Amino acid sequence: YAMEGPTPVSALIHAATMVTAGVYLTTRCSPMFEYSMFSLKVITIIGASTAFFASTVGLVQNDFKKIVAYSTCSQLGYMFFACGLSNYPLAIFHLSNHAYFKALLFLCSGAVIHAMGDEQDIRKMGGLR
Repeated sequence: YAMEGPTPVSALIHAATMVTAGVYLTTRCSPMFEYSMFSLKVITIIGASTAFFASTVGLVQNDFKKIVAYSTCSQLGYMFFACGLSNYPLAIFHLSNHAYFKALLFLCSGAVIHAMGDEQDIRKMGGLR
């Protein structure tokens, strides 16, 4: 249960630090990947499948923070997809843009959860589903 921490900690971990390290490392190692078309194809396939499957799993979640976390996973899939297409500046732009909007989304979801009496189940929020 990775999403049981306080909302500001979730915003920091899932938007700016832990999950973004893989994309940043992939872009830093990009000269090495450019020598192998196979590795670029693998990164592209992994990115596309991650974007698809994480967004699909996020669609069926009922916990507010888990929905946002699976959204983060799907966005990371898009970033790896861009890396697999050798479009590293786009991946870094999306990485920095994602850090800002996802941190704000986590903080706003925390405000909604707090206003609902610490209820994270969207089935009990009425009108948010």
